[in-house]
Amino acid sequence: MLLEGSSDIILKCEYKTEGALKGCQLLTFRNGFVLVLREDCMALYKDEASITDPLGNGLKAMTELEGPDQLKAADTGMVSLFSAGFIGLSDEKAILITPNDIQLFSNKADALHNRNEITRLALA
Repeated sequence: MLLEGSSDIILKCEYKTEGALKGCQLLTFRNGFVLVLREDCMALYKDEASITDPLGNGLKAMTELEGPDQLKAADTGMVSLFSAGFIGLSDEKAILITPNDIQLFSNKADALHNRNEITRLALA
């Protein structure tokens, strides 16, 4: 018996070029959570509407990125590819989404070997 379905955690990936979220990459997960990538931070929200909530009620986790750890955007955004729980970024950094965490690494090899982690957001 073949099971149909996708192992992708991410349903939608969009780069905002105008408005209040200009320069942000939004990755919408299957469970409705939204990972927001900006040059100087990564943040996880319970849904897209929570991103612009002035009280921050839907913010689940956030981490700031400084110096060489900051993300860089290409013309089309920060994400170059995503599959299952792996996100490749345009500046060679990589993000792994595991059952408990979202981890940022400086490159794909470090992500695949789970070494030299830059930062993490807890999903629990």
